[in-house]
Parts: sequence; C-alpha cells; structure tokens
Amino acid sequence: MFSTEPTVPRTVAALRKRWLLAHRYLGLTAGALLVLIGLTGSILVFHLEIDEWLNPDLIRVAPKPGGSAAYRPVDEMAEAARRIMPQGGQLVFGQYPRHDGIAFRWNVSVPTGPDAKAPMDFELHHVFVDPYSAKVIGSRLVRPAGLGGAVPRTFVGFVFALHYALLLPRFGDPPFGDTVVAVIGMVLIVSLFTGLYLWWPRNGGWRAALTIKRRAHVRRVHFDVHKTAGVYCSLIFLAIFVSGVFLNLRAPFHAVVRLFSPTIDRYDIHSKPAEGRGSVSLGQVMQTVETQYPGGRPEWLYLPKKPTGTYTICRRDVPGLSLVLSRRCVVVDRYSGDIVHVQSPERGTAGDHFIQWQWPMHSGQIFGLTGRWIVLVSGLICPLLFVTGWYLWRRKRRGMHGRPPIGNGVPSGACQVGARAGEGAAVSVKGNGT
Repeated sequence: MFSTEPTVPRTVAALRKRWLLAHRYLGLTAGALLVLIGLTGSILVFHLEIDEWLNPDLIRVAPKPGGSAAYRPVDEMAEAARRIMPQGGQLVFGQYPRHDGIAFRWNVSVPTGPDAKAPMDFELHHVFVDPYSAKVIGSRLVRPAGLGGAVPRTFVGFVFALHYALLLPRFGDPPFGDTVVAVIGMVLIVSLFTGLYLWWPRNGGWRAALTIKRRAHVRRVHFDVHKTAGVYCSLIFLAIFVSGVFLNLRAPFHAVVRLFSPTIDRYDIHSKPAEGRGSVSLGQVMQTVETQYPGGRPEWLYLPKKPTGTYTICRRDVPGLSLVLSRRCVVVDRYSGDIVHVQSPERGTAGDHFIQWQWPMHSGQIFGLTGRWIVLVSGLICPLLFVTGWYLWRRKRRGMHGRPPIGNGVPSGACQVGARAGEGAAVSVKGNGT
C-alpha cells in the first residue's frame, strides 16, 4: 500500500509551525511600532537638511569668500554662546557647519538645580552662532526638563524622540524609552530570522521564492509582495536593527562585543586629575588634533560634562582611512591637552571596527548619498510589510472561523496545510530602526 504519511517529517513540520507562530505574533505585536520607527527613520536620514529648510532664519548664513578659512576662532564662538546661556548652563556639544552657508550650533545643557544628575533633570537648548562674525543669531528650547522633556519642542527633535524612544520618559540609565525601543529592535531581529527560515525554498523553487506572480489572486499578490520585499531588504534591515540596538544600549552592546573581541568605548575614557591645572580651551584642542591628525572637516565637537570628562573632536571626509569609512574621532585630556585615544578605521581591534560601522550603517552614511537614500526607502517599506502581513493573517483568520467543515467534522484548513502554511509565514515585520 502507498503511505499516506506527509512527505515532510513530523518533527520538521512541528518546528516549522512553531517558527510560523513566532513570526506571526512577533510581527503583529511589534508591527505597528515598526511602522512608526521606520517612517520616522526615513525622515531623519536628512534631518539636518530638513531642520535648515524649516528654520532658515535661525540656521542659514551668507557664505563669505574663503569659506571655513574665514571663520572666527572657535573659542570666540563658544564665548558668544556662553554669554546668552541661562544660569548654570553648560556647552556640551558643537555641531560644526556642514557647509559654509549655515551657522555653528551649540548644544547647551541647563540643570534644574544643584542636585541635577538624571537626563530628566536638564533642559536642552540650541544656540546658533554666525561663524563669520561670532555673533549669536538666535536660540531655541529643544527639550524641557521633567516628564515634558519626552516631547521635544522642535520638529526634528520630536521626530528623533519618537524614533529612538517613542516619546517615553527618559528616567533611568539607560533611559526607559531608549531601552524599550532597543528591545523592540531585538524582537525585530528574531522576526527577521524567523521570516527567512519560513521563506527559504526547500524544493528548489527559487524563482517562485524571489518573484511576484503576475495576475494572481490578491491574496497571492500580498504574499509575494511581502516575502520579496522582506527578503531583498533583509541585509539592510539586519544592519539597521543591530545598529539601532547599539545606539540605544551602547554600554551593554560593547559588553556583548567584548565577548568576541576587545573594544574601547570613547565615552568611558576620563581625564587625569586636574592637580590644580585649569582646563585647556576647545580652540587649543582643535589645533592639537589638526596638527597631529590633519585632513577632513570638523563635524562633532564634544565638550567635557564633568571634571573627569574629555574633549572629543570628530572629523569627517578624512582621506585614506578606508574604502567606506571616513570619520576619525580623537579624544583629548581636558587638563593636559594630550591625545589619549584615537577612534579611526585604520586602527583598533575587530571589535572596534565593528563598533565604528554602527552609526554609518544606521544612517546610511556608509555609502554616501546613495546609502542615505537606501535607508530612507527601507523605512518606507516598513508599512508595506506590516500591511501585507496583517492582510494575510486576517484572511487566514477569517478562513478558519468563517468556512463550514468540508466533510465529517474535517475543517477546511486541514486540506490546505501545505498551501497555506507558507502563506501564513508572511506575517513579517521587518524595517528600519533609525
């Protein structure tokens, strides 16, 4: 007699069913949040350009001959920002103009009181200074202190907070909202791998697995669109999810990477005790970095927040570092002015290199303008994946509860295990976590 047993071993079928359930419910629970995170990530790919477009009177300046060579000394611009800071305010970061037609932006942290320690205890202000005259153009409150700080007052700040913290409160270390989004990122990584497992052709049907069937039933079209969009973007999504976890949980991410290769987190480097010395100026630090590591354009200027803090000067577009990475960050002791660490693609361990890839991958900057557009499009694919996955789940659910039995108590779904299992596997929620 011919065997009536299924061709797939029962253990494999049971395993596949578990992966299907995991993929389905991970997708349905995290899907709506993924749509939000993905769409906001697409906006943030060009956040500097959008901020400039929305606030031209605050950010744009008239360029002068010579460009950055005509800028006033950076210490003069810092002093101009300090003069208008609220009482107790501290310069913590400087955004060097990305081109010669915009202002220098200073981030100013203002404590609510002498005992302020947690992120919620500080206001964040932006001060914009004309680099050619060292005169303040204007300032704005970005994030108030307290619970209200979860909802920034600027458009770009609001989108950022929605993207990396879902507008959740910033209490704790790491902040609560950052942790929640990082956990969502880890869930999405699992969902991605379950989707790939369910998609993988087991009988050599690669063409069907990688294409959309034309003139098919709407249900099949949804299934094909879902699987092909997820598969073709899977490497991009994986890079974005992993880097998103790093950006929100920096210290734990370093700890995991150190299980495989040593890393140095420049945020953990401290200046030596002052021993009666005063802090060197930002201008002196930038001159030291320019002398010892010339090339490129200044981008991010991190100022010490604590007595043991350090200066960090990051320069972009440094020639000759690597094929795809062009940013070098130099850490300087605030009292001695000595360089204590250099984070650069041409040095460090395998773990250090892996860490340096995270932000460029998440923002798309690793491949220049093309990479930024790729990340933007991947964020727009998130709603497509969720909608098609939800549609397939809904159709399957309606079919299970709305159809009468075929025969003597045999439900219609029992005759369709092979045809519908793969279809149900398409409840995928893969997308951009920027």
